[in-house]
Amino acid sequence: MAKRLGERLIEAGLVTPGAVEQGLEHQKITGHKLGDCLVELGLLQEAALLRLLANEFQTRFVTADKLAKARIDTKVLDKLPVRLAEAQNVLPLAVDPERKLLSVVAAEPQNKSLLDEIALVTGMSEVYAYIGLRSAISAAIRKHYYGDPTAFTTLLEGPSASNGPRRPDTPSNTHVGAEPGRSGSSAGRSATSLSMRLETDARMRLQRSGSGTNVARISTQRREPGGPRGLISDTDYVETLSLMVGLLEQDRPRHRGHSAQLARQAGIVGQRMGMPHKELAALSIAAYLHDLGKPAERHFSLASNAANAEWKAQAKACCRAPTKLFETVHLPAQVNTILAQLYEAWDGSGTPQGAKGEDITLGARILAAVDSFLELTKNPGNAHGRVFTKTQALEHLKKNAGTLYDPVVADIVGQLQSGALLAHRLASEGRQVLIAEPDEATRGELLEAVLKQELVAHALSTLDGALDGLARQDCDVLVVSLRLGQQEVMDLLEAVRSMPESAGLPIAVVGEPDAQARERLLMAGATAVLPPGDKAEVARTVLSLFQDRVQHNGPGRVVRGSFDELPPKELLRTLGGGKKSGKLQLRSHTLEGSLHLERGRVVHAAFGGHAGEPALQALLKLKQADFVYDPDALLLDMPQLDQDLEALANALSPA
Repeated sequence: MAKRLGERLIEAGLVTPGAVEQGLEHQKITGHKLGDCLVELGLLQEAALLRLLANEFQTRFVTADKLAKARIDTKVLDKLPVRLAEAQNVLPLAVDPERKLLSVVAAEPQNKSLLDEIALVTGMSEVYAYIGLRSAISAAIRKHYYGDPTAFTTLLEGPSASNGPRRPDTPSNTHVGAEPGRSGSSAGRSATSLSMRLETDARMRLQRSGSGTNVARISTQRREPGGPRGLISDTDYVETLSLMVGLLEQDRPRHRGHSAQLARQAGIVGQRMGMPHKELAALSIAAYLHDLGKPAERHFSLASNAANAEWKAQAKACCRAPTKLFETVHLPAQVNTILAQLYEAWDGSGTPQGAKGEDITLGARILAAVDSFLELTKNPGNAHGRVFTKTQALEHLKKNAGTLYDPVVADIVGQLQSGALLAHRLASEGRQVLIAEPDEATRGELLEAVLKQELVAHALSTLDGALDGLARQDCDVLVVSLRLGQQEVMDLLEAVRSMPESAGLPIAVVGEPDAQARERLLMAGATAVLPPGDKAEVARTVLSLFQDRVQHNGPGRVVRGSFDELPPKELLRTLGGGKKSGKLQLRSHTLEGSLHLERGRVVHAAFGGHAGEPALQALLKLKQADFVYDPDALLLDMPQLDQDLEALANALSPA
């Protein structure tokens, strides 16, 4: 006998049994399907439900957000009478007149009799059905057939506070009692506090993604220490700086887009080194500000300063220019420190103070190495008087590791610039493992063991770092050490399991609790409790959890990069060889284009006002571009092409 949806959702780790109970109670009141009820209550993410169902029905899914943004030609809408669309909860998306194929989104794509009826009414030979939520399809019908601009307003705002999921300390969601020696109310408050923090950060993220503007917005996120910036979140602050600095750099051809590239690449290195969110935000801010107020005719970097004593003296004189320029803004202390130490060298030969080694803040060490690499490979006006090849610049980093650059930072920058890190992230579709372990030696051993399993992983020293990653949904498997505190880990588990964004997240707890504590951890939501001795076995378990999440359609994430980091031949080969689907967006100066992929094949291309084969050929000729790969993007236009991406990659000349 086939399992019911609730059982399948629990088995996939997407909801708890308590959440299913709440959904069934809501179903008695509304008469809606269980999946819709869970989404309405905020107990299950729309995309998580649709991924599961799409996998079962062997189709793809369309979220409410995609339907709200879709542009559907009136000729397509005219194919299907609105009364039939409303009665059957189905919306036409696109028509291929040559193949007589109609694409629709339906709540029941497996309903063959419905698809046959639609084919008969529309005169099409074939109907292909994507899956969507009933509420989203109904809203789309109101918007696209009736022109209702408010059709999606309530839907995209999410569940109201009154209808939201119960907190972890409510009866239906409480998994365990309080730890002996600690009051139940205290434990409940801790878990609730963590849950509220996760929910607040998650709501902010959704509000940002749902808005079409990049200007700073007021939010309820906690203010980071280091300077009063009102109630503007770090992400909005950085986005605003990106726009401002990008406009300023438009008049400097050699440095156009430099700060944005520096911020993105430095952020990847910082994340790899386990920097918490607060420090990563400071690193990005410093990257955008590092060149402001300095002479326009020169760009100072550690590589140039070391090659020319005059440049080094000038760098010393103007190194505090950005800090002085923004003095009234009260930049965070971490940003000021990074900017002040940007030209310090690992061996103490830098400027202005001759700081050395770990006396130089990590953010400054990272910016110095990344900035030097970009300066050498991009700017013919550097102190060396020539542009280095990538190989020469990587050799420069390697040769000067331990003198100019932190050896660990230089090694990671080398991995980044070689394309290895970016190719790895593309292959994993942006998925990654987070490790929270306070002991530095153990943290390094765990990270090394997990990386050997060919997983993308980052190691953090605190639970705060893990919480930041969870709030940003930057985690697919969480590995957390009991050294962080047994009750603290219990609170984390209950908070994570209370949020629909993370209810199904695999969490491996590493430690040696007694039998009773082990049982409590499992009851609180730990997927596995692993002994810390055998790091290789821990890593193998993490790999198994990761693969299980992918098998159950755990979400992929957007991956950003550039041809400088990964040449087009390697980019297309990585996506084609991995049989990837989704959208590859390319931007070269002011021109934008895209490739839509289906299982490693190009099915649609657009560039510079052209589409199909001409657009594809133009995109393949690009030598420099930034790219964004979205593995979950869905093509709502009709396919125009059917070309093997790996074959196209192999036909390209090497970069």
